[in-house]
Amino acid sequence: MRYILLSFISLLIFQLSTLKAEEINRIIAVVNEEVITQQDLDYYLLPLYKQYENIYTHQDLRRKIEEARKEMLEQIIEDKLILQEAKKEGIKVEEEEIERELERVKEKFSSSEEFFKALEEEYLSIQELKERFKEQIMLKKAVKKHLLEKVRITPQEVFHYYQSHKKEFTHPERVKVRMLSFTSKEKGIEAWKELRKGEKFTIVAHRYAQKEEVRFIARGEMVPEIENIIFNLRIGEFSGLVKTELGYHIFKVEGRKQKRLLPLEEVRERIERTLWERKSEEEMKKWTKELKEEAYIEILRE
Repeated sequence: MRYILLSFISLLIFQLSTLKAEEINRIIAVVNEEVITQQDLDYYLLPLYKQYENIYTHQDLRRKIEEARKEMLEQIIEDKLILQEAKKEGIKVEEEEIERELERVKEKFSSSEEFFKALEEEYLSIQELKERFKEQIMLKKAVKKHLLEKVRITPQEVFHYYQSHKKEFTHPERVKVRMLSFTSKEKGIEAWKELRKGEKFTIVAHRYAQKEEVRFIARGEMVPEIENIIFNLRIGEFSGLVKTELGYHIFKVEGRKQKRLLPLEEVRERIERTLWERKSEEEMKKWTKELKEEAYIEILRE
């Protein structure tokens, strides 16, 4: 297949090379019967160019742009191959789908004038933009169709993932803590004395505290010194006055949740999504590799 096209490609390149440079967009690659132009590449690279110019300079800028150029060209080649497969399979894109995408993009601009000015800066006509949208929609449909046909997640795979990733699905021990914060050591001591006499936390907070906060804290979220104090308190108990970098605090434990392994049924969908993403990525690599092996691809030197 890839060698049958050689004569066609050679003729195509010869015919195009005889035209004036200003009349054509320079061809940078050939994929079966189709060409990729510099304009095709720039359409995707321009946002990266602008981003890199604000981050890199001189040799670093040139190196990053060249790396991005190679990666993007490779991606465009893969997209071309998938689009060619989509056309063979008769995947269609309705005009309404293109119009919806066009309207979605237009909404990002403050006016029609701004939208068409952006098109001019990209050297794109409205028809060329719509054609790009058509290809993007067709590409998504082709990829979705292929993955739905090829990727399967079995109950056994879900169970095996759950068994081998139990730490991922385990909620650590947590305590519900009410924390009072004070601007000075003196206010903290006065508050602690009131609590020792049996005064309610809310009243003490109103009188002395700069801030009152209630939240669940899991092991590992606080510095060890604070964590040891909190997790050694029983429900209803409060700490002494504790000094931290942020000031002075008193902690009261109001509840506790023990370490818990979530049951499989609670995390099944999460595991299925993880496996689907992993297997989809592997299948896409396999598919594009096969398409490349069966295709004629030539990257033209500058």
